[in-house]
Amino acid sequence: MREIEDAQASDRDVALAIPARPEHLVLARLALSAVCRLTPLGAEDVADLKLAVTEAANDFVDEVGPVGDEGRLHISFVLEDSRLAVSLAGPAGPEPTGEQELGRAIIGATVDEAHYEQGHIELVKYLPDSDG
Repeated sequence: MREIEDAQASDRDVALAIPARPEHLVLARLALSAVCRLTPLGAEDVADLKLAVTEAANDFVDEVGPVGDEGRLHISFVLEDSRLAVSLAGPAGPEPTGEQELGRAIIGATVDEAHYEQGHIELVKYLPDSDG
């Protein structure tokens, strides 16, 4: 598991921690959009990644708990020459439900790799060769 506070982070890496509430997920999508501007990804790929990040974040989001009593969702974007990795970490939720299984099917259709661990999800999108 890659640590979000990696001491060797580059200037193309972004990390944020937000309340694990649905209304704050827009911040993750905005950060993803900013990182994607540094890539050769097209608009359709960026939209797919936004969907995948939203679906992955749903594993950690608390929709019913009292505001101010939620956990934190930690998201990091690591942009390398050949890929963009998005890591999400937060309070471990219950066993996957049918809705979570559907979300993981959507994730599988929109990213190149997805790795799931208790309290952690990593999504990987390989970048097209920008040389032509």
